[in-house]
Amino acid sequence: MRQNVYERQEKCNEVRTRAEQELARAHFETKFIIDKGATEAELTPIQALLRKSQWRWDYAIASHGATFHAPQEVVRLLSHSVDYAQQARLLIARVAAKHGHTDAIPVPDYSTKAKAQAAIGLDMKALNENKQRFLQEIEPKWIEEAKKKGKLIEI
Repeated sequence: MRQNVYERQEKCNEVRTRAEQELARAHFETKFIIDKGATEAELTPIQALLRKSQWRWDYAIASHGATFHAPQEVVRLLSHSVDYAQQARLLIARVAAKHGHTDAIPVPDYSTKAKAQAAIGLDMKALNENKQRFLQEIEPKWIEEAKKKGKLIEI
């Protein structure tokens, strides 16, 4: 039986979710081993693997229509992303063990946007205040300047 487009997209999204989970964990775990004293020499191969994983994830996901037009290619790219992230996580575990940590590496809860923002240390209050200041003070000047230059037409 032939798969319909929704089934293909669902399968692409399953692999996408897995890639995102592996990448997120690998990034948090990398921060952990940095804090434990990982050296530049220890981090270099991990960072190379994470870069490969991240690029494949980005390339597959950046084209929003790819899961419709090329679902097999998206799954292929995302599966490579998962593989590279898992390879990085294995190296991370070895480096953690070398630095005396043999338990599971703790990873913060990043299950919601707010929790993820907190986990990476974003000061959302300050960022939102800056955004409001930008919208109130700078954006109106840009709009006025664009109008004067004839670059903005009001509808």
